[in-house]
Amino acid sequence: MGGQAQAAFLETMPEEAAAARPSREERPQDTAFPPARMAWRSVVVLTGLYSLSLMDRQLLTLIVTDIRADLGISDFQMGLLHGLAFALFYVTFGLFFGWAVDRYPRRIIIFCGVVFWSLATAACGLGRNFGQFMLARFGVGAGEAALNPAAYSIIGDSFPRHRRAVALSVFGSGSFLGGALSVALGAWLIASLPPEGLTLPLVGHLRPWRIALIAVGLPGLLIAFLVWVVGDPPRQEKYTQGTTGLRETAAFMRAHWRLFACHFTGFGLLAANAYGFGAWTPTYLIRKFDLPLEQVGLAASGLVLVFGMGGTVFSGWLIDRLFARGHSDIHLRFYIVCAAVQIAVLHAAAATDSLFVFLALNGCAMFLSSYAGAAVAALQIATPNEFRGQVSAVYLFVFTLLGIGIGPMLVGGITTFFYGNDTMLGWAMAMAATILLPLAMLALFLGLKPMREAAAQARSWSSDGEQA
Repeated sequence: MGGQAQAAFLETMPEEAAAARPSREERPQDTAFPPARMAWRSVVVLTGLYSLSLMDRQLLTLIVTDIRADLGISDFQMGLLHGLAFALFYVTFGLFFGWAVDRYPRRIIIFCGVVFWSLATAACGLGRNFGQFMLARFGVGAGEAALNPAAYSIIGDSFPRHRRAVALSVFGSGSFLGGALSVALGAWLIASLPPEGLTLPLVGHLRPWRIALIAVGLPGLLIAFLVWVVGDPPRQEKYTQGTTGLRETAAFMRAHWRLFACHFTGFGLLAANAYGFGAWTPTYLIRKFDLPLEQVGLAASGLVLVFGMGGTVFSGWLIDRLFARGHSDIHLRFYIVCAAVQIAVLHAAAATDSLFVFLALNGCAMFLSSYAGAAVAALQIATPNEFRGQVSAVYLFVFTLLGIGIGPMLVGGITTFFYGNDTMLGWAMAMAATILLPLAMLALFLGLKPMREAAAQARSWSSDGEQA
């Protein structure tokens, strides 16, 4: 799709968009929110914690070969460890934490989650077989489930509606920062250790990949205390007085089921594609281009920092500007275009034998996978405060099952069962995109009208629980 066609698609908005455009008087007043310095300080700290969680989560992408050799497992089993084993407990505990976020102090929830996932990450380095490793990954998923619903709630209460996409995109960029750091620091650490490993007190002899997991996990026990410099702003834009239970949340979601079904499915499928090619790219660089581990770390982390973080922050800024101009469905519409372009990009990446061309195309695919902040901002706009933690948890449930749970496993499954050849990994990533992205585009398209209607309705909510 050419640049003119993309611009025409984005600008072709129904009349409802103009009607939903908030006037200067109708926008939430900045004075109802914390001072900008305090709000952005919270974003910075929460982004750092999110980066830490992704370091603990994504280090596995760099040590696939070593784990397979030590534990005697296949690509499919590795996909289970990287995806489904984490996702099952992440989504299960996420529902509980979403309920808790709407009722209890959010900083305490985050602190406990950081401590627990840090211990579980270190435990992954001690797993001696597939079952033990899977149990430790369950713990990582359970702990990390606490962060996002609480962070979304805090950031949503710190910024007015027309500024949330960029703030949440900065937070979302923490996933790319954490992924880059996990690859860069992990590659450096493993390369610095003796190939045979080290003997450590209490735990005995450990291979380098095990030491890397422990070294990444344990510092979180101290970093967790940073959450106490995060502000705890008053809860804004409430639809009712007080808190509400699961029954009220379910009733609200049923009343807006078209929006939530399309949003959750569309962004979940986008995540499945992004996690699929992201999880397997370091392994592909080793298999296809025979790069040493330290060069893989530098290449992968550079791509993530430049294209992943850059795309996420840029898209949040652009979407905020277009939303402020009245394009109230832009949070979904923008990513229909991105998904269409991505299919072609990933096929081209699989076809090239040039390392430089592959890296450029892979970076482009990362830039187009910049939905993290915008997807959450859409939910913050369409959901009253007292339901946000629970709605965010349901979103993360679907997002994680489709994204983390299905994406890496689908690519590994295509490589193992369809091609039966490890060298076909690049085409497996392209085939996964061909399956997932058209379905994501359809879901997002069907959600455009419900998103416009929800944005218009949300203008009637006030900050104190009374309807305007």
